[in-house]
Amino acid sequence: SSGINAEYGGGYKATMDYPGCLFYEEFMKLNPDAKVVLTVRDSPEAWVKSVNDTIFHLHAATNWFSWKLQGMVLKLFESDHMSVIFEIMASQEKHGVQPRDPKTDLAQMYTDWVNRVKETVPAEKLLVFNVKEGWKPLCDFLGVPVPDTPFPRANSTEEWINRTRSQKRKALLKIAAIVGLVGAGVYLLNRYSDQLL
Repeated sequence: SSGINAEYGGGYKATMDYPGCLFYEEFMKLNPDAKVVLTVRDSPEAWVKSVNDTIFHLHAATNWFSWKLQGMVLKLFESDHMSVIFEIMASQEKHGVQPRDPKTDLAQMYTDWVNRVKETVPAEKLLVFNVKEGWKPLCDFLGVPVPDTPFPRANSTEEWINRTRSQKRKALLKIAAIVGLVGAGVYLLNRYSDQLL
């Protein structure tokens, strides 16, 4: 728990999505009064389609090079926190499944996860929430007023794909810039080495 707190919990009042959700039980031990929002889809099959089109797609063999490249760039240019998150996402052992293994029943995995959370979180601290329900159940659960603004819709499959493509292009440009600078340095060193000596 101390490692989880130091790595992810310092200075924050809440966590959401992946990979924080993997450690919800540890976070509940650190903060026994914490509330848990379990977001669900219309069906297990809807979730399977979504993850296959987005995060699990990154585990495909055809994307191995770009996945490794993105991880390397994160370590070079981004914060340590982002690197840790990326390493967890890249680890199929921590992920708990082999997404491209035809023997993996993703719909059943989703169902098992939902049931596990329901069984391990006290009912009074748990909200099972479909975003299609809008603000009211979420705000009532958290004890805050309902905003006047419409409930947001973001991070669709299309938006996610476009964002990851953009990140890959930026990664390639950064790597190309580094290679170009190193190459130019080697060239100049070889050309003017006699003068420098």
